[in-house]
Amino acid sequence: MPITFETEWVAAEEVKGPELASTWASLLIRVDDSVVTRVLDRRAQTVRDHVYVPLYPLAESLVTNWWFLLHEVGNPAKDDDEAFIRRHALVSIRDGYAFPKLQATSSGSRILLTWTADSPRWAELDYQGENRIWVDRIEFRETCTDLVDRVVRRLMAFGIERTLLQEEWATIQAADQDEALFCRTAAGLGWDPYDLDDSQRRTVLQLERALDDAVLEEAIAVLDVAQLEENVDAIAAALDPGNCTRLPLEHIRALRDTLPRVADGSPWRAGYALARNLRELLGLAGEPLPTTGALGEALHERPDVLEEATRPRDFGAARLVNGVVTSNEDGLPALALRQGPESGRRFHFCRGLAEILTSPDSPALLTQAQSDRQQRGRAFAAEFLAPAETLRAKVPRPVLDEESVDELAGEFGVSPLLILYQLQNHEIARIR
Repeated sequence: MPITFETEWVAAEEVKGPELASTWASLLIRVDDSVVTRVLDRRAQTVRDHVYVPLYPLAESLVTNWWFLLHEVGNPAKDDDEAFIRRHALVSIRDGYAFPKLQATSSGSRILLTWTADSPRWAELDYQGENRIWVDRIEFRETCTDLVDRVVRRLMAFGIERTLLQEEWATIQAADQDEALFCRTAAGLGWDPYDLDDSQRRTVLQLERALDDAVLEEAIAVLDVAQLEENVDAIAAALDPGNCTRLPLEHIRALRDTLPRVADGSPWRAGYALARNLRELLGLAGEPLPTTGALGEALHERPDVLEEATRPRDFGAARLVNGVVTSNEDGLPALALRQGPESGRRFHFCRGLAEILTSPDSPALLTQAQSDRQQRGRAFAAEFLAPAETLRAKVPRPVLDEESVDELAGEFGVSPLLILYQLQNHEIARIR
């Protein structure tokens, strides 16, 4: 499995607390071929791959943050939020024990595991590695379930009962389908599903009724709980076909069924592959599409129709929503895009194009969340507007300066940030 917790029970010396003493163990955490728990033991002057810690705090942290770890998706507003970081740390409170600085964040079907080199101030240890690796969410859940079950059995073997870990784990395992949906929705908002007041509980239930199932998960990832009602109203209004621009896209819809099926894989690889396949069907080769007119010509769409489709709209309080895709009464695609520079609206239009190609029968949100769906759409738009192989052919050296990035952005009619990401993600060049 991509992530493993390798443990071995050892005798505890002078450890207070029965749940800590009974679960004292060596712990080796491995993600793919990387060892998270590799440390320099300064006292012994040796490097080893495991640490000695009580497993109870690790298991308790996994359980009390269970729904957050598996279902709360990140977004730019949460990047520096200390409460969000605590919810996603595998051990949010070290309690004087040398656990690694490991964080897990869901994107939907995947979990991003990140860890950094660290020196816990109360231990004679230095964690040696740092990395970020995506793992399958189901496999991550199974690995965590196995560890929690091992710790619970260990506690029972020592006659220890009614701990917070045991009680919360029993509640999670007893959740039926409706309860699990409620917990996922609450956790997606950053709320502990087991610690809600009556108002929050009603809000979660109302939210599930207010938004279509097709957009609920993506909406939850970007809702501002401080302005929840205003956010939901803004999204619902944006999805009203009457507030969106109708797009015939006859040529694209005709090509849709002939697009090769993209093999399962990471969302960004799926987005890149979809963009390359569409470019090939449109006969675009690697040519840039630097203007809305050029984009319309490539899609066989009238320039004035595309100009109207990319006309900026106001999304009110829903500040992390960049656009929406829906269908009008005739079943034709329709969309609305947030205010911003013309290059940005073309980028978001192409994200909407990815939704029209892959999910033609359901509405969609274009947001700043780090979910699988949003990653796929952003990768598609980047590759469709600035193909990696074309960039590679235009970049003669492995290191570029910012001026060169700006020149490429002007040539492709996109933001310098998009060019920067394409250069780095496809390992074309570094920026000095």
